[in-house]
Amino acid sequence: MRATNFITIFLVLVLLASTAYGCVSESTSVGSVPVASYLAVAPKTMHAGEEAAITFTLLGSEGQLTRDKVQVALVSQGKEILTQKRTINGKGEIEFKVPANLAEGTYEVQIKGSQFEDKATVRVEKSLLIFLETDKPIYKPGQTIHIRVIALKSDLRPLSQSITIDVLDAKGIKVFRKDVSTDDYGMATLDLPLSTEPNLGVWKINAAALDFETELDVRVEEYVLPKYEVNVDLPKEWYLANERIEGTVKAEYSFGKAVEGELIITASRYVGQWEEYATFKKVIDGETEFELPAVRYVAGVPEARGMGNVLLDIKVVEKSTGYEEKTSKMLTVAQTPLSIQIIPEGTVFKPSLPFEFLIVTETPDNRPSDADVRITVRYIDKDFNEFKTEDKTIETKNGKGILSLTPPDKAVALQVEANAEGASAWKAVEAGYSPSGNFIHVEQTSEGIPSVGQEIVFRVHSTKEAANFYYEVVSRDQVVFTNFTKTNEIRFATVPQMAPSAKLLVYQILPNSEVAADYIPFKVEASYPQNVAVDFSTDEARPGDEVKINVTAEGQSKVGIVAVDKSVFILAENRLNLEQVFAELERLYMEPQAELHEVSIYEDILLRGAEEIFEDAGVVVMTSAKVPEGKEYEQPWRQWKGGVMVLEAADGMAVPAATPAPVPAPTQNAAGGEGLAEVQRVRQFFPETWLWLELVTDSSGRGSVEETVPDTITTWMLRAVALSKEKGLGIGEAQLTVFQPFFLSIDLPYSCIRGEEFPVKVAIYNYLDESQEVTVEIDDADWFDLLDESQKSVKIDGSDIGGVEFRIRPTELGLSNEVKITARSKQAADAVIKTVIVEPEGVAREEVENLTLSAGTVKVADTSIPFLVVEDSGRAYVAVTASFLTQTIDGLDQLLQMPFGCGEQNMIVFAPDVFITKYLQESGQLKPEIMAKAEKLMITGYQRELTYRHSDGSFSAFGESDESGSLWLTAFVLKSFAQARGLMYIDDAILDEAKEWIVSHQKADGSFESVGFVHHQEMMGGVQGKDALTAYVAIALLEAGENAASTRAVDYLEGQLEDMDDPYAVAITAYALELAGSGLANEAYEKLMD
Repeated sequence: MRATNFITIFLVLVLLASTAYGCVSESTSVGSVPVASYLAVAPKTMHAGEEAAITFTLLGSEGQLTRDKVQVALVSQGKEILTQKRTINGKGEIEFKVPANLAEGTYEVQIKGSQFEDKATVRVEKSLLIFLETDKPIYKPGQTIHIRVIALKSDLRPLSQSITIDVLDAKGIKVFRKDVSTDDYGMATLDLPLSTEPNLGVWKINAAALDFETELDVRVEEYVLPKYEVNVDLPKEWYLANERIEGTVKAEYSFGKAVEGELIITASRYVGQWEEYATFKKVIDGETEFELPAVRYVAGVPEARGMGNVLLDIKVVEKSTGYEEKTSKMLTVAQTPLSIQIIPEGTVFKPSLPFEFLIVTETPDNRPSDADVRITVRYIDKDFNEFKTEDKTIETKNGKGILSLTPPDKAVALQVEANAEGASAWKAVEAGYSPSGNFIHVEQTSEGIPSVGQEIVFRVHSTKEAANFYYEVVSRDQVVFTNFTKTNEIRFATVPQMAPSAKLLVYQILPNSEVAADYIPFKVEASYPQNVAVDFSTDEARPGDEVKINVTAEGQSKVGIVAVDKSVFILAENRLNLEQVFAELERLYMEPQAELHEVSIYEDILLRGAEEIFEDAGVVVMTSAKVPEGKEYEQPWRQWKGGVMVLEAADGMAVPAATPAPVPAPTQNAAGGEGLAEVQRVRQFFPETWLWLELVTDSSGRGSVEETVPDTITTWMLRAVALSKEKGLGIGEAQLTVFQPFFLSIDLPYSCIRGEEFPVKVAIYNYLDESQEVTVEIDDADWFDLLDESQKSVKIDGSDIGGVEFRIRPTELGLSNEVKITARSKQAADAVIKTVIVEPEGVAREEVENLTLSAGTVKVADTSIPFLVVEDSGRAYVAVTASFLTQTIDGLDQLLQMPFGCGEQNMIVFAPDVFITKYLQESGQLKPEIMAKAEKLMITGYQRELTYRHSDGSFSAFGESDESGSLWLTAFVLKSFAQARGLMYIDDAILDEAKEWIVSHQKADGSFESVGFVHHQEMMGGVQGKDALTAYVAIALLEAGENAASTRAVDYLEGQLEDMDDPYAVAITAYALELAGSGLANEAYEKLMD
């Protein structure tokens, strides 16, 4: 199951533990006459470790409530798991707790009184709620994904639970798996480092425990954070073809100030393909209006009910700097200005009782629109004859109107047709069934959605009087409330367990022992079980200021805090809020139990009886009364009517049927003396995630933490997720604006090439009241040549922006080359340091030489750089160790390396990381800090290697750009990944597909011949020729658990052993035979020693 968000917490499955059972006594006496009739209601599904209840209605021979002692038992395969006894005074419940250790499955509920006994089948399931939260919704290669996992009981209180976390990259490959356990507060955190070259796109984080799982999507992309946000406001989301398009565009920096510049809007219409039809340009100062000509014609798409589309590409270009940000808006071009919905109040109507339909009239973008709707109602009898027709007009107000009907006795189905302003809708509903023709119908009479604690009122209509109406409130697989009433009005105060949705089940037991029943769903406004408040000690701060974050919860709580740059949410918004949480609750628990069938006189008609009503309400019934089943009227002859949608265009509008072409992809643009004031702080710390931490409040619920504000001029969005053992979950949010009235920003590329000139663009923001003469200076640095003056001056008006640029040419390589810019006026100053990567020209190549030293020997290693190498790009590393297998911890830091390069280079580094870590683990030398480092390196290497994987499961140096996979490299990957399985998560599907590809290239005699190309021949060691390659591949298959193909390869090697004369081939064959348990392994060893 799935639910799809920035910083997101995802809800998987929530079940309710604590209940609010209740039975309010009516003013009636309860006798002790023998029970003549009984009706017991139990939830269809119960949950291990949770409370449950079975409600009882006990009647005497004259229909009066009577008293009896009743026993309830939960039974599995004839063995009682629990029993509970209680005296029921006519109407009441027996509560019990389902044992937490019960396995999921089918169980039997048995009830027994002095005069009766009965049983029913129920399901017992586990209950668990999982939240997933990440610090951000989008990440760059090389960043770390911070993940917080929260496990809750069904009452939203914390749960200690083991949870498996899987991460799938953009190609659907599992790149990470880790088992975590939530603490006593139900919380656990973990980090996933991304490689510098991961598969870009949507990554999926999955959390699974027991039979529950949830999934969260994040994006991995190469991006630059936007400087400001562009939004478009429209009076509506749809237009007719002859209407002009009007709206407002707003542009605002992340620190809250307006953007000055130029607005450019390009409008495209879909006419079988996207066609630009209008352009609009205008100066903007934070906000401005725009107007575009009517689209005139557009292609109507059948999948969109004939409506077409217009795409607006909106761009705001910043004044002085030319920096630009974009957004887009898709608009609907509608055929008519109205749409109609017909919503019945229930799944069935009851003949002779009132029944209502909600008539909804909306614009094509789902906004209320008033209209006079012409209604035609057709009633159908059991012979499929249309025996009565009614015509009415409903006037909708605020887009809604009520159609009230009282269907005739003999109606088994009805059809409602609605028409207004060229729009139409149609709905059909079937009747309920009662052998005696007795029905009840429930409607909510109180208006609106009540909050928890407020009263809700219902009215019951019935075709026949009875002594009492009995009712239960069912919510989230629990009977929350039970009672009865002698009147036709039901009212009760709502409780938290009824939120966000519940069902009211009402029934009566008639003198003929027949049961009539109805239920109605209702909503209750929800709230978090715990109130949490979080705030900063100030609303606005300057870079480098100390601020305090204060948290207030209800009692001692653990609080997970995250604070992220608002600019991140301009790129991707996905944060949890109360509406999302309870919308998911409602989706999981209030999905229709029965379909609302469309019927016509050409189809069979199924009438639903009281039995189906109870089932739809989510309960099972045990009773001595008659609970009628539904009845089906079958059409003796079948005729299916088809239809063709004919679309009529508005004036000047052609509406051909068409399939949408892809929307044009939006483009992305990078952001990027004497008497002068002195710089007080050089700004150089610009994180996207500022805070990712946890704290535990004191017993009164208070906690705080002091932090230093980063250097980014922005708004920080903070969220606190609190968990209390007593109260449960609560969420609070706060914002901190970081600002100073005079500052600069530097626009730098992510990387540049040595020798290639580029401009360093500088924007200066002056929000002082007065204009400023600003001197902008770039500091000299050894790594570049300045092709401009080092100082430039610019005059900037108050509340305005100015810009300069310095052209530079990089001359030295480096991963973190600093650019320092200072801007000073007489009143204010600012300085910023940012870094840029300078890469060498040319193509990277690596050579490795290994030497073995023995006592008394001298060997010379040639570390000279080839004369053709690009200047300063050559590196020589020398590592001397006493023994590879006895490497000390200090030396291990040098041996463990970050994988890099192509598919071959990556494995050259990844494989030793695996081998070293395995040795240290097995020798007891693997310390936690070293394992953490090794795990990060292996995870990034694994992710990176997957980018060189072919769709057929093989691997090559450059992935899909190579003609085919490489047999040797695929075997190397298989061998290395197989050995890494005990250290990190490796997707079994990757190993299986690699094995299948290798096996598909095995010759009939069991041997392997080279497939594909190996660029780095040095990494193959002595694997040359058919025999050595077959031995190497056999080793990889054996270590990966492939038996059949490896056996054939071993048979081949045994047959070739006598004729082998290459020492390396003999050596690797000896290892393969030993690994396979071959009887010739010793012979191979002896041949090698000879």
